Parts: sequence; structure tokens; C-alpha cells
Amino acid sequence: NAKEEGIQFKLLTNPVGCLGENRNLRAIRCIKMELGEPDESGRRRPVPVVGSEFDLEVDIFVVAIGQGPNPLVPRTTRGLETTKNGNIVVDQETLMTSLEGVFAGGDIVTGAATVILAMGAGRTAARSIDE
Repeated sequence: NAKEEGIQFKLLTNPVGCLGENRNLRAIRCIKMELGEPDESGRRRPVPVVGSEFDLEVDIFVVAIGQGPNPLVPRTTRGLETTKNGNIVVDQETLMTSLEGVFAGGDIVTGAATVILAMGAGRTAARSIDE
């Protein structure tokens, strides 16, 4: 559950820029959005609220847009077993790949999914590495 993991949801908010100091990320500049009038399909699309920009202090900014697996990883990692779709094959309990000591999780394993699932996979892999 994302809320149990400490995720804070900022609904109808759009990031518009990154702010940093000394080459380190400090904040994300955001703008509030509101639902506009329905389009021809009946969907109300978000539109920016003029003058509503604000800065959100962050330590990490994760871009999670649900893309497919990066083909560069399997192509450049000899011996890494993948599915026909290019996802990395892992042991479902430990998340170890076909390469001893190499673990994987997130979209590269499951295909497009949620950030919370990727975070869970990270925890599972970390426990496996610790053992």
C-alpha cells in the first residue's frame, strides 16, 4: 500500500522543473492543475491554474511513466536471461537473475507497473542480497 510506504499524493499537480544547488536536486517546481471542460470524447483534461506554481522540496525524484523495458540492459549483459518481450527473468522469491549475485526488479522484470510494486521489489532484492 503506497500510503503505508509513506508516499504522499499530490493530485492534479504537474512538475514543470527541477531546482538544484551544487549539482544536487533540492526541489521540484510544480503547478496546480484543474479539470477543464470535457473534450469531444467527454473527458475533462487537466489544465494549469495560472499563478499556482510552488516548489516541493525533495531528496529523490522518480520518473515513473510506465515505459517498457530498456533494451540496452539485456543486449549489453551477456548471459542475462530475458523473456521474448525483453523483460529480465528472475527467481520470484529472491529476484536474482540468471547471473549469480545480480538482482532485478521493477518494470524491467514485470513490464509496466506501479512505483509501489517496484519499491517492494527493491526491498525483496535487498533482503535477498543481505542473506
